[in-house]
Amino acid sequence: MESEAAAVLGTFRPKDLRALAAESGVDIAGCKSKGDLVKRLASSSTLQIKLKTPQFRVRPRLAPLETPDLQTLAARYEVDVAGCETKWDYVNRIAASTAAARIMENMSKARDTPPAGTTLQAETPAPSPAPAPVEADPIEAPPVGTPAPAPLVKLGEDPADHLILQGRNQDVDFGLVEDIVDQARMRFEERIYDRSLELSREALVLARGTLDAFEKSAWAYALLAAQRLIEESGRVGRDIEPAASLLRDAKVAYSSGNLGANQDLLARLQSATQALYSEDVQRLRQILYATQDRISQTAHIGGDVVAAEEFLGHAREAMRRGEHGKSLQLLKEAERLAEEALARRVGHIAAAIPATEAMIEEARVVGADVDEAARLLEQTKVAMERKEFVLAAELVQRAERSSLQSQHHQIQKAMELRMRQIQRGHALVSHLLPIMDEAASYDLSVDEAKELLVEARNVLDQGDYVNGTVLAKRAELILRGLVPRLVEERSRRAITKPQTATCATCGSVDVAFHDDGWSRCNACGAFWRWRGHSSLWERFRSLLRE
Repeated sequence: MESEAAAVLGTFRPKDLRALAAESGVDIAGCKSKGDLVKRLASSSTLQIKLKTPQFRVRPRLAPLETPDLQTLAARYEVDVAGCETKWDYVNRIAASTAAARIMENMSKARDTPPAGTTLQAETPAPSPAPAPVEADPIEAPPVGTPAPAPLVKLGEDPADHLILQGRNQDVDFGLVEDIVDQARMRFEERIYDRSLELSREALVLARGTLDAFEKSAWAYALLAAQRLIEESGRVGRDIEPAASLLRDAKVAYSSGNLGANQDLLARLQSATQALYSEDVQRLRQILYATQDRISQTAHIGGDVVAAEEFLGHAREAMRRGEHGKSLQLLKEAERLAEEALARRVGHIAAAIPATEAMIEEARVVGADVDEAARLLEQTKVAMERKEFVLAAELVQRAERSSLQSQHHQIQKAMELRMRQIQRGHALVSHLLPIMDEAASYDLSVDEAKELLVEARNVLDQGDYVNGTVLAKRAELILRGLVPRLVEERSRRAITKPQTATCATCGSVDVAFHDDGWSRCNACGAFWRWRGHSSLWERFRSLLRE
């Protein structure tokens, strides 16, 4: 009975044990350490009965688990752990919950009849009621192609590592020392000097032991943190042998127990580890800033950088957590996505050059002054050759605008040209409407494109084909950006392009099927939709427009 109670009580911190003693009415006078408190409380028959409830019996099963495992367990049994910060906060909250009985039952079943395959660590019971030492996190292998880190000793495979774990997990409580000092002060004020002297000596002895435990705990966390940083630096190909050698020497010093004489060794280990970490962070920051500049450049010329920015954000988070290898991989992926987006946008700018040239030639036929537009277009070609894509995108737009303005000045002299431009604008609007309808049927945002197309149609109906075409072009730019998402939505719905088709105009089978849902005959240039109406509602909206 007392052994079972002691196993449960051993999972409490000293201050919690004193609170439990006060609540249960157990006299703990003369108890100097946690062991004394556990022994005194375990001998109480009243408390032994109380400790048989699931809320207490489950504690030895929870104590060996790490914080991530306790978080997983709490989520599985829907235990509210809001505000929990330390491991023991999670243990106390889970043990006090209504799910304690179910957790205890499931852990007992897992111990008696272990399931086939792997089981969650959070539901694996301890082999005995006594708290087991907590194992370290598994050490990941370095990425392929990077130099292997120095052969560090893994936790649990070396006596020093076992001692380090014990030092990390032990409780350090100066409260009992303060209590004894208070008693010595009260005896002194009561002029019971012999008892005050005795209590003072007890406080000194206990303070020395507590201070030693505190120093071991601090050293343990320092060594474990240094090992994690060294391992992470090794994963990204750094030379970690000098720091690893200092770490091994520090472990030997910790194992010997001579900590006070090796403070300089701990300081040198800290300096070497921080130097590794600082260089890794500086190198990653340079790569991160370069990738961010590339994404900004792509976004500046109108490229789609949503995916690249998402990977850049994940890289920042990994870097903040100290996962330098993972951060480097995410940065490479972000740079690749930015390069692809840049290449696509450059292709769109290059494709706009011949279209603008054709527009200028049409304006020149009817006598329009297109010298300014031609000059801007030549500057666009030069900018493209110099890879000044931001300038090229602006120049080609200005050239197109200048050409349209020149046509507008000659509209009275060239009514035929005017009508062709108006028809072309209407054709573009009609070309874009099915694309917009399909995007809307997939619940994609088309409000801005819809407003632009409605306004473009109204402006074209009024005879202003310059602004009408500009509005339609703006809508086209927006809808073209949605085409990749249309392809994804069709793929989810098992909608595929046709393999072959025959042109109804010329009978040719040389037909191209575009991602926007349109087909084009390469022989006569005829267009038609291969992607028909996807729903009754889409057909109804098309009839309303007609």
